[in-house]
Amino acid sequence: MKSSFIYILLFSLYCLSSCEYNNDLKSENAELIIGNWISPFYIDTIVQYTRAEKLKDDDFGISFNPENTLVERQNAGWCGTPPISFANYNGTWSKTGDIIDITVDFWGGKANRKWKVIAINSKTLTIYPVKSEYIYKE
Repeated sequence: MKSSFIYILLFSLYCLSSCEYNNDLKSENAELIIGNWISPFYIDTIVQYTRAEKLKDDDFGISFNPENTLVERQNAGWCGTPPISFANYNGTWSKTGDIIDITVDFWGGKANRKWKVIAINSKTLTIYPVKSEYIYKE
């Protein structure tokens, strides 16, 4: 019985040590962020975007460009009551591990966002918005 316990313990330790936990946005998936992401779907605090050929004219979307620049389509003004007008705003992005830092203009000034990438593949981007800070023009 004692030897069975030792074998089970050793096998368990082997299984645990052979698993690699990597929460980073892996390099083979890093280029997947480049492109257009539309149709945000909210599940509590998690947001899932769908990849698209281009941004929609009448809905939120974000385009990550390879040069670490971005274009975000969002409300053109402070009012969120339909009919809503949308406009493109320029910004920049950077990636460290599974965190994406975004700085983008908006109708009232500049926004700083921090997103944690939960999952990414060729069709969907799932993020957790860690931080959103808005700096208004005077």
